[in-house]
Amino acid sequence: MAKTKKKSIPAGVDKGKQKKSPEVKFSISTKTQDIIFPAAFIIFLLILLKPLVIDGLSPQGVDVVGSIGAHEQIQEYTRETGEKALWNPAVFSGMPRYHRYDATTFSLDTILTRLGGLTNNIFIYYLFGALGFYFLLRMMKMSPLMSFICALLFILMPHYKSLYLEGHNSKFRALMYLPWIILCFKYFIDRRTILAAALFALSFGLQIRTQHYQIVFYTGLFIFAIGVYPILRDLLDKKYMVFIKSLALVLIAVILAIMMAAQPLFLSKEYLPYSKRGKTTIDIKDQQTAQESGKSEGVSMEYATQWSTHPSELATWLVPRFYGGMSSETYKGDLVPQAKNRGIQIPGYWGQMPFTQSYEYIGIITIILAIFGMIYYRKEKFILSLIIFMAFLILLSFGRHFQIFYGLFYDYVPFFDKFRAPMMSVAVTYFIMVFLAMMGINYLKNLNREKFNFERYKRLFYVLGGFAALGLIFLIYGQMADFTKPGGEGYQADTMQIIQSIRAEFFYKDVFRYILLVLITGGLILFYLKNKINFTAFMIFISILAIGDLLIVQNWVHKDLTDVKKLERQYFKKTNTDAFLLADKEVFRILPVGKSASGSDMFSDNRWAYYHQTIGGYTPIKMYTIEELVEKNIFNGWDPSFPINWNVLKILNVKYIVISQQVQSDFLELVNVDQQNGLFTYLYKERLPRACFVGNYKVVSDEYERIRVINSREFDPAITAVLEEEMTVKISVPDSSYANLTLFTPNRITYDVYTDKQALLKLSEVDYPPGWKIFIDDRQVDKIYRTDHAIQSVVVPAGRHIIEMRFEPDSYYKNINIAYVSLGLLYLSIVLSLGYQYLRGRKSGQ
Repeated sequence: MAKTKKKSIPAGVDKGKQKKSPEVKFSISTKTQDIIFPAAFIIFLLILLKPLVIDGLSPQGVDVVGSIGAHEQIQEYTRETGEKALWNPAVFSGMPRYHRYDATTFSLDTILTRLGGLTNNIFIYYLFGALGFYFLLRMMKMSPLMSFICALLFILMPHYKSLYLEGHNSKFRALMYLPWIILCFKYFIDRRTILAAALFALSFGLQIRTQHYQIVFYTGLFIFAIGVYPILRDLLDKKYMVFIKSLALVLIAVILAIMMAAQPLFLSKEYLPYSKRGKTTIDIKDQQTAQESGKSEGVSMEYATQWSTHPSELATWLVPRFYGGMSSETYKGDLVPQAKNRGIQIPGYWGQMPFTQSYEYIGIITIILAIFGMIYYRKEKFILSLIIFMAFLILLSFGRHFQIFYGLFYDYVPFFDKFRAPMMSVAVTYFIMVFLAMMGINYLKNLNREKFNFERYKRLFYVLGGFAALGLIFLIYGQMADFTKPGGEGYQADTMQIIQSIRAEFFYKDVFRYILLVLITGGLILFYLKNKINFTAFMIFISILAIGDLLIVQNWVHKDLTDVKKLERQYFKKTNTDAFLLADKEVFRILPVGKSASGSDMFSDNRWAYYHQTIGGYTPIKMYTIEELVEKNIFNGWDPSFPINWNVLKILNVKYIVISQQVQSDFLELVNVDQQNGLFTYLYKERLPRACFVGNYKVVSDEYERIRVINSREFDPAITAVLEEEMTVKISVPDSSYANLTLFTPNRITYDVYTDKQALLKLSEVDYPPGWKIFIDDRQVDKIYRTDHAIQSVVVPAGRHIIEMRFEPDSYYKNINIAYVSLGLLYLSIVLSLGYQYLRGRKSGQ
């Protein structure tokens, strides 16, 4: 008699709990469904993202515009020469660029990027993330329909939409890789083969290559959380060879994943000590406290934890505008007529973070189903691991509101003090919540519903009753809330009253919406338990409700979409000021100060970097030496009426100041008036050239004292260099000297110089030892001195010489080769494993 094939039980489901019950059945085969549903993702996303994919528009986020401005000049250089600019001279007086380039070695992300170029990157990565979640659930024996619905819930999280709208594309891509990493790692845990380990290494390496290392860190913890038990269990069960093999394969896989991302990963590590993320910027006003704390690396605790989730703000997972929603909300209500239909942006958010650009809403239906999954599958080790890890992420997100816990990681976990925004950890909880919701659906699917019995289902109703009661608690809280941010907001009384009224309206609308969704969900579950509807109907109704709920909130996350090329032409349209500055063919930097006509801070606006070299701009990973000059020196001048520190302008080769108002100063000469844009351009009369000789120096090893010296009126960078260490040779003040710039490119700068005495040549390029090499007459200089806190200098012998500065970080090329080796090993492992399986299959078939 032929053996009957055992019916598979979904992974994570206790066999003892499996009951016969109506299932979702289709007349088409499962294999066909596994083609139809992925195709349905494409159609769904094409409709959802039509403006991006079909109309060719892009988000007009601040980061999008800022990135264009910061990188235009080096991209133009690459287009013209075919050479990658490894240094970017346009922003913040120059900073490394080589560590931020995408991985150059060919892999799956290369294909995704090229497909994104043909369609749209957001569309491609959304599709990739949805497929990853879908096939993860299919691997765990879930039905195609359930897998499809849960994958939709995952990609519809409103937070993800905010990421791409605001230009946080690396974070978005990293999160879309997460389902594939968990899929491949789960496959490895189940199989313990070389093929599975190679696939895991490949998927994890792809995420590391996105360069969003905070999400990579959370993913690494995720892998540990779900892998530690099954691997240690082999040791406890005395399966020593299995344990050793598994542990070895995991370690090798992680090493190969890291090596695969050597460029850019190790390059970022190399840059880190020179960035404000790698060193705490000094505070001369509170030197004693800073020195006593012993904290000199990473960002400060205060800076790192600004965006911490207050425990009460977990309510926003259930009620999207519990704390007003985003910092900029469009009001469309009826209670405040003067603000309706005017497109007025309201400061909605009144929680404890500085501001927020996203909703952290997960969806009440998703959470109810997830609670069911947690309750009924909590004894399953994989599910328990997810629950514990999710609780850990939530505690971590509290940041400064649970500083004892967060401080353990900040103080003792390597590189953790480089991260910002503790609340970022909740981005990974969305994945876990949707997965647990799937388990909740699976539990409902397998319930025995032959006869309704309240006692049998009481835990379900306790959960539903608890959520309903929570709605009443929210209403009571609303009566006590004043709908203002802690510490006040600085609005006039009448304006503040309007804002409070609108926030209250947001609050109550969303709470009542929450209560309605709880009641409808409870009703559907009751109907299902009483056999009024079958599982197929229940699944369709609950899915429409949950997806519709997320789509509504996602639609609130709005940002103007535009044609990027058109936006670039408009935003970076050449002004009268630009034309004047570009007419000066000398190499120099500018200092933009004040507010532009649009209200933006000119100093931190990357717009100026589009055409010019500016000492300002915006990037969260700027070099700390420049950050300290900006924060502690540049606006600490000795003239109260115009407190510019002229020493900094000399050090950084500033020739022009562009300001939004007229000023009077003996050091400045008005040379251009841009009436259309309200800008005034001043020539700095005592400017220094890009390179100059000095014969005097002063050693100031203490960084606090060095900042004070630069703030001193007695110090003159044209005469004296401030060094951090003693020189081993003697220099003199030259009677005759010059330093003529003959070539300037991002990677190479050449000077024709002359000095009649051995002297120190100050070079106004930001010091970065891993990249800069200096040659005198084709012979590399052994010693480059960091000078005036930020720039560099070299000793030049008497006579005429050719000085060449080359930005050639050896690590860049070395790590590209490491990535090639790693990928080669991974591809070889995959091909050989598949070949072996194929040959073994043929042999067994014969």
